[in-house]
Amino acid sequence: MIDNAEELKEKAMDNKPALRKKYVNIPIGDMEYGFRISGIGAKAVKLEKYIKYDEMIEAVEEGNNEGLEAMIKKIIEDYEPEDEDEEE
Repeated sequence: MIDNAEELKEKAMDNKPALRKKYVNIPIGDMEYGFRISGIGAKAVKLEKYIKYDEMIEAVEEGNNEGLEAMIKKIIEDYEPEDEDEEE
């Protein structure tokens, strides 16, 4: 078993092409979602998942208010652009 970050990174980098074809299932709410390992870098592993807009609406309409679709939908709905004048 690997117990330090350096060894883990080395193994990831050595197996980068094969690992980028793998999926990981992560439970969120009552559902389990498959994420693709889309990147293996020197500092981190990148996971990727595409969620279509119609899937977001359908999931919420079907009562899945705790799932990933509902979470992403809420982030989009609640987003307020920052006022550029306040940044100066």
